[in-house]
Amino acid sequence: MNLILRNFVVVVLLAMGVSAWGAEEAKGPPALPKWEVGLFGLGARMPCYRGSEDYKWYAFPVPYFIYRGDYIQADREGVRGLFYKGTWVETELSVSGSPPVREGTSAREGMPELDPLMELGPAVRVFLYRGEKVSALYFEAVVRAVESVDMADFSPGHEGGRAALSLVLARFTPRAGSPWNVGVKGGVDFADNRYNGYFYDVEERYVTATRSSYQSGGGYGGASVSGWVSRKLFDGVSLSAYARLENCEGAVYEDSPLVRSRNNVTVGAALSWKITESSTKVQLRR
Repeated sequence: MNLILRNFVVVVLLAMGVSAWGAEEAKGPPALPKWEVGLFGLGARMPCYRGSEDYKWYAFPVPYFIYRGDYIQADREGVRGLFYKGTWVETELSVSGSPPVREGTSAREGMPELDPLMELGPAVRVFLYRGEKVSALYFEAVVRAVESVDMADFSPGHEGGRAALSLVLARFTPRAGSPWNVGVKGGVDFADNRYNGYFYDVEERYVTATRSSYQSGGGYGGASVSGWVSRKLFDGVSLSAYARLENCEGAVYEDSPLVRSRNNVTVGAALSWKITESSTKVQLRR
């Protein structure tokens, strides 16, 4: 049962972490069902953590639920509580996460496994443009508290905080009626010493001939750029591909012996199938 629960949490975190695959086929401000239920088949190759030289493959079917309420929205980007939604500014409560770091990482050999992380905090989006071909171009600032989840008893542990600043080009459609959608996101991350220490600290008892002790500081945590493309195959079914490049050169933890690579690439694909939807339609501005 613990293995089933563990895999379920990994699936949820992956679906939340790869937010680009939540892009919906849009032609300007669309009228969309208030809720949808479907399946999301995910396959991805991801680094064990930023700076790791080791990668893991994930392949899962994920049930999804989309809800487009006035103040609460849930989709493949996660669960968000909208505090304010104006024409050019939005504030929300957002959720994110990352999968656990298990056995098989060469740099952490002999060190404890790391539990999955859940992140919760406010986000502000400032829109630069809205239109038909480009549904949204905006800056996003996010600050989140980070909690680990012990998979043995689901007990939480506070692991510090993170912040990020990103520029997002969301749902670019080449022409009216096109089944294709493209998106691009780039940004920088910051974190406190507790969060960085969760991944990069090395206590004296884990020192080896090739791994020195290390204590992380807080500050700049690296940069990333990602892109995604999706195509509607037929009604209710779409295919997406995703790629993300992360760089930790100049990060405050760069000198940790657990950092074996300055660049990491995540790639993957997903197939989504909408099983049923609400007959009630709602109008979204992005």
